[in-house]
Amino acid sequence: MKTFKFTCGFTDYPVTVTYYQPAAIAEFEPQRRPLVILLPGGGYAFYSDRENEIVALQYLAQGFAVAVVAYRLIEQPPVLPGALYQLAGVVHEFHQHAGRYGISATHILLVGFSAGGHLAALYAGLWPRLAADLQVSAATLRVSALTLGYPMIGLRLGWPTDAAVASAIVGTWPQHEADQVVTAQNPPTFIWTTAEDELVPAENARRFITALHQHGVPMVATIYPHGPHGLSLARAVTAFPMSFKSAHPDFGERFIRPDVAEWFDQQLQWLAELWDLNAFWRRQ
Repeated sequence: MKTFKFTCGFTDYPVTVTYYQPAAIAEFEPQRRPLVILLPGGGYAFYSDRENEIVALQYLAQGFAVAVVAYRLIEQPPVLPGALYQLAGVVHEFHQHAGRYGISATHILLVGFSAGGHLAALYAGLWPRLAADLQVSAATLRVSALTLGYPMIGLRLGWPTDAAVASAIVGTWPQHEADQVVTAQNPPTFIWTTAEDELVPAENARRFITALHQHGVPMVATIYPHGPHGLSLARAVTAFPMSFKSAHPDFGERFIRPDVAEWFDQQLQWLAELWDLNAFWRRQ
């Protein structure tokens, strides 16, 4: 595996990307890989390490390349629309230089958690408008599929509760409710959350699911009955250790949910059918 950072994007919206490229298999001709563009959560205040490299490695184990995007945070307000233009620049970069990165531009999965899920969900609905704004071909901003984990969908749906934070996210940008910008051009979507999410209420996911259904967008949606916000892989490797809250050593147990942990493999199965990955790999 090779890992390197680079900066790309449109002139006024540069963005740093950490790229994970799987090692070539010596016996094979060079392969084009599916690409995951990963947006960790963190409330637009930071990038959660629990949704960053540890998640990227899961996709790498399946032969995917992964690009983790350091999108704009609230320390540089407003987040929108700049973060959307940054994300557009990343997608455009991989479309324009697919050969350089060894990826298939028709097999791009956009993945977002929590606040990163908000940015991903907005992008999924707004990419044709972004192409017009940036004066590029819409085809170069298309992603092929979308995965959302416990996403924030609309600022009216329970997070953030601080008006100053909300203002730092949206500024004067009017299209900040992701369920309200869904169109029939949204990519097929895999979305999951938990009914007990105490930070980003499950109503966020429900509204997005309803909008996808209304516009005929193919999707797989699961609302698990139990589990807190920020489950990530819902396995011990991403659960908070005892040292995180020494006064409450059992705190991290809540983040180990075997039922929820099934989401990753279920997503892989969905992608295998959506993209006919058996044929994709065999025909190279």
